[in-house]
Amino acid sequence: MIREKVAQAPAASGAAPTLLALRGVGKVFSNGVTALNDVDLTIREGDFLSLLGPSGCGKSTALRLIAGLSTPTSGVLDWRGGGSADRSNIGFVFQEPTLLPWANIFDNVWLPLRLKGISRAKAA
Repeated sequence: MIREKVAQAPAASGAAPTLLALRGVGKVFSNGVTALNDVDLTIREGDFLSLLGPSGCGKSTALRLIAGLSTPTSGVLDWRGGGSADRSNIGFVFQEPTLLPWANIFDNVWLPLRLKGISRAKAA
């Protein structure tokens, strides 16, 4: 689990605009496991970010929060423009296969497009 605040270089006066700031973000799962605790992170336009750490330290949990696949139990994700961001341009690749076992290959590939309102015919 991430227990310490993420060290970051101070923002320069000409720094790019902030896209997302995690402020005091924590995530405790229903089984009592603390995955994140008091995480502060600022992501600016044009940043290239890598999360490094041992298995189970909270990297995937942080990414799931950013992608909107989970919600923090404490703290806030402060998106540029306030409120909840349009996450339609965020891509996420799961560590484990997440195919729908009852669906064929096309239907599994079409799923994210279908969720965006793209018809089966147009997707084909």
